[in-house]
Amino acid sequence: MNKCSQTRICRGFSLIVDDSGHRKSGNFTSGVGRQYIGEIGKTDNGNVVVTTHLYDGKKSLPLDIELYQHATSLPEGKKDSNFKKKPELALNLIDKTLERDYQPGIVLIDSGYGNNTSFLIELEERKLKYLGGLAKKRTREGY
Repeated sequence: MNKCSQTRICRGFSLIVDDSGHRKSGNFTSGVGRQYIGEIGKTDNGNVVVTTHLYDGKKSLPLDIELYQHATSLPEGKKDSNFKKKPELALNLIDKTLERDYQPGIVLIDSGYGNNTSFLIELEERKLKYLGGLAKKRTREGY
């Protein structure tokens, strides 16, 4: 990415963490399960991916993507070694970014991640600043 002027990463970029769901039926696509699908605004059969994007004030570049394997799509459900929750997948993608020596000025998250205290603590342990949505009923002080 840094070899091309159109995709070169400038200093002071933001890292956007998001997930996106898409309706899908059948059993030939990996990760399909009953889950909330944002594009239709309700729970249905579909698959979800967790993504990271870089934004430097001028351009947004997709960086990484990881398929969320819904527990019902795995042979052993939540006990399956391939099962990871979305915040865990997001942290893995953030770590990939840091391993590339990209240091975001801020990590932008939605309330799905902002309401997860463990996820926020992990960001703080990585010395990352973050901005995101929080639920109205958030009770733990300091977060």
